[in-house]
Amino acid sequence: MRSEYLIICFCLAAFSLKGQYKFTLPLAIEYATEHSTLIEMDKLNIMDAQKRVKEFKAFGLPQLDLGVDYAYYFLRPTSPTEDFISPAVFGILNEFVFDSPVDPGPPETFNIAFLRRNNLTGYANFRALLFDGVFLKGLKAAKASIDVERSRSKLTEREIAVQVKQAYLAVLIAKENQKIIKSNITSLERLLFEITETYKAGFAEKLDVTRLSLSLENLKVEDENLNELVELSKNILKFQMNFPLDLEIALLDELEVLLNKVEIESTVYLTEESIDYTNRPEVELLEKAIELDELDIDRLGLRLPVLRANVNLQESLQRDKLFNKNEPGFIPGGFVGLNLSYSIFDGGEKSAQRQRSIIRKEQKFLELEEFKRGMYLQATNAQRQVTNAKRTLKNRRSILDLAEEVYTTAKIKFREGVGSSLEINQSETALYQAQADLIAAMYDVILAKTDLDIALGNIK
Repeated sequence: MRSEYLIICFCLAAFSLKGQYKFTLPLAIEYATEHSTLIEMDKLNIMDAQKRVKEFKAFGLPQLDLGVDYAYYFLRPTSPTEDFISPAVFGILNEFVFDSPVDPGPPETFNIAFLRRNNLTGYANFRALLFDGVFLKGLKAAKASIDVERSRSKLTEREIAVQVKQAYLAVLIAKENQKIIKSNITSLERLLFEITETYKAGFAEKLDVTRLSLSLENLKVEDENLNELVELSKNILKFQMNFPLDLEIALLDELEVLLNKVEIESTVYLTEESIDYTNRPEVELLEKAIELDELDIDRLGLRLPVLRANVNLQESLQRDKLFNKNEPGFIPGGFVGLNLSYSIFDGGEKSAQRQRSIIRKEQKFLELEEFKRGMYLQATNAQRQVTNAKRTLKNRRSILDLAEEVYTTAKIKFREGVGSSLEINQSETALYQAQADLIAAMYDVILAKTDLDIALGNIK
């Protein structure tokens, strides 16, 4: 129901009149999570874990089998049997009939078949596991494996969110570059027009017009390249979102808006005590793995008897001719049984398995401690990167202001006849470099904040 509701809301709110789907960054991440193939695979893994629990549980539930066995003995097995009748008969005759004893000789041996050619048996067998402590521990471990798969799914969701955010930012950066290039083209076209008119009036050189024309053509080529870059970046974003490549999308968030959210956030000094390690799905995954090892250790440490019950009912039919009603009919049979078993010595197999589980638990515990140390280092370094990126951004803005001032002054001087086109070209190059550096600094701030969110587990 939640998925259907999201799809309906998305269709109503995201589809524009121009046939474009509009996305904010959170909506893009949500769409990617809802449609990700990796998430679907994780859901299948969770379902598989649930079915494994059901499969394991079935082992301890009562079970009933119904069956029919039929066998036709075209060669009936026989058993060699001594003639015990003749000696007995001669013994009676020698005692009561014959005047003198008669020796019957050694008894003959002949083969007797105890089975009829047709054997038909129908049966019902009911069995139940009455008590098995190891089974109960194993069932608990099987249920815990579902939580492990859910933790893995959270890790996948985090990775998808990061990939979508980076792809989304790449589009915004390309569009911001494109916006600046178009603004520069408009400004340069205006200046070129003025210089061309001045040249026609005889107050400027042909070289001045040529230099400005060359700069304008370079900007137009760069604008065309940025058009391609925007489309390529959008395709990458669509791929990360699992969005159809043949449909158009429009991004609603602006780079400046995302940047302002980062800049207004206060920087809090991080300590090992202030970090919530449970925010990271890797920590949850390791803790669940440790819990599984603990259950395995308990299971292998148990030495309890196993009690099973068994009820069997059957009817057998043995005939030389299967459908001859003159021969004996079905013979009923049945039994009730209990089986109590206790393992006295298994050659040390369980002990070795238990020791291996203890070792695995210790390994995961060390991995968890090492991960926490690495997480603290990652978070503190990312925080420093955010601070440095903000400082760099502030400097880049100041440099851009100066570059714009120099460029404006160069244009004024040129119009007044006290400057040269070379001076304009130099100031123009410095301006374009300052603009590019500013955009790169903006991207670095948002990217550093993303790295900090990843380190702290704030991207889920």
